[in-house]
Amino acid sequence: MKKYNKNLRIARNGLAAAALAAATLTFTGCLFSPPEEQPPEPAPEMTTPANVLKNIETAYNQKLIENYKKALSASFVFYFDPDDVGQKPPGKEYIIPESWSYTEDWDATENMFENAYSINLTIPTRNVGEPEPTATTFRADNVSINLLVMVDELNGYHADKGYCNFEFEKYKNQEGKDRWRLRKWWDFTAAE
Repeated sequence: MKKYNKNLRIARNGLAAAALAAATLTFTGCLFSPPEEQPPEPAPEMTTPANVLKNIETAYNQKLIENYKKALSASFVFYFDPDDVGQKPPGKEYIIPESWSYTEDWDATENMFENAYSINLTIPTRNVGEPEPTATTFRADNVSINLLVMVDELNGYHADKGYCNFEFEKYKNQEGKDRWRLRKWWDFTAAE
């Protein structure tokens, strides 16, 4: 008789747990449904060099080429890691040059945005520093980055060793307010 009561108590506890789970599902939705995506945070105004880097980070992560272009000076130059210059990337028909101009860079970046499975760029800006109030240019050296570009679900390129140097310029926006944009980017990272 005791064995029967124990089993009955276990069965009742199991039913209670199932009822609680059903009630939870009824009032909160399916436990296995994916979390609702939050809208991405907008990039900050480019009032500081650090905010320019945050805008570039946001543009990469959300694949927004127009936002990326707005963060760059018309005289922008991207300098490749000297160890990569002259190398032929695997599966590509070109040799890595010393640098890219504004147009070459955003054209290549747009191609990456369109063809990458996913992109995750992190640029810690806490050590970037602040320019003097009267400065019209500013340089941030030895800024570490972490970039992961996935070409499909399983394959990608990861750059997280090394650093980048950045040079910014101040300009007046359409409202006459001071803003910053990126003029030069030196890459000293190693990709895996």
